[in-house]
Amino acid sequence: MEENAKPRVGFIGVGVMGRPMVSNLLKAGYACTVYDVNPQPVAALANEGASAAQDVHAVAAASDLLITMVVDDAQFSAILFEPGEAAQALREGAIVMGMSTMSVRTVQQAAARLQERGIRYVDAPVSGGEVGAINATLSIMVGGASEIIAQCQPVLQAMGSHVYHVGERPGDGQAVKMINQLMVCVHNAVAAEALVFGERAGLDKAMLHEIITKSAGNSWIFADRGQRMVSEQFTPPKSALKILVKDLGFVMDTANAMGHPLLLGGLTHQLYKMAHARGWDNLDDSILIRLMEEIAGKQ
Repeated sequence: MEENAKPRVGFIGVGVMGRPMVSNLLKAGYACTVYDVNPQPVAALANEGASAAQDVHAVAAASDLLITMVVDDAQFSAILFEPGEAAQALREGAIVMGMSTMSVRTVQQAAARLQERGIRYVDAPVSGGEVGAINATLSIMVGGASEIIAQCQPVLQAMGSHVYHVGERPGDGQAVKMINQLMVCVHNAVAAEALVFGERAGLDKAMLHEIITKSAGNSWIFADRGQRMVSEQFTPPKSALKILVKDLGFVMDTANAMGHPLLLGGLTHQLYKMAHARGWDNLDDSILIRLMEEIAGKQ
């Protein structure tokens, strides 16, 4: 990637988050080649000026910087290595940037395999949800060598307003995102518990939400998820339960490997797994209020 030239950007995974992220890259003047298993967002981005690719291999062949925004570790590995083999189509010196939430181990292993081929890796998970992706106000937690991050900085700034270089190692970004996700899930659980408790005490949920968002008990998650709990807008999901179940799994696996106690994290993980067991994977994770209603015996 030439230092003063705009890189050709490949983007794999243009769903709820990826599609607006590509739109912002196009607005910033980047040539983007995109692919997703769902053809609809690909077609929409093509209308905005992106090039549509038939497979991940074609995206990689057209890219100086390949960005992935996919669901989980398995999809990420399948794209880059077997069976997708996108890494084989990347030229030596290209950069891969993983922007979804993944395990530290998967990121470190992928970075090592790519390095063997002369391909550099940037670890760049995001936070801020669909609204942040649309408005280019995402928080981006970046792990990787300083000289590579410097090359990628204009691309990152086209997608986020808060770009943090958190460490020199691939996986450092994911470690920070893991802590963020722990707090997201715990805040979501206590938001659900608080609203159900308040309703049990004879209070109106909408009133509680309005007052607490202006008070010391507020958090970003309470304001965001609490609104969906009040309006019971669980579908289509803005933050699917299954994604948070996966993310909390990473948190607990890492803590267990370290022998580190996570009391609230462990309890919250069980609540999320109970919601998963009820078949709520594809609902918004604010559905946790229904679980708290069940636990409280609300009819």
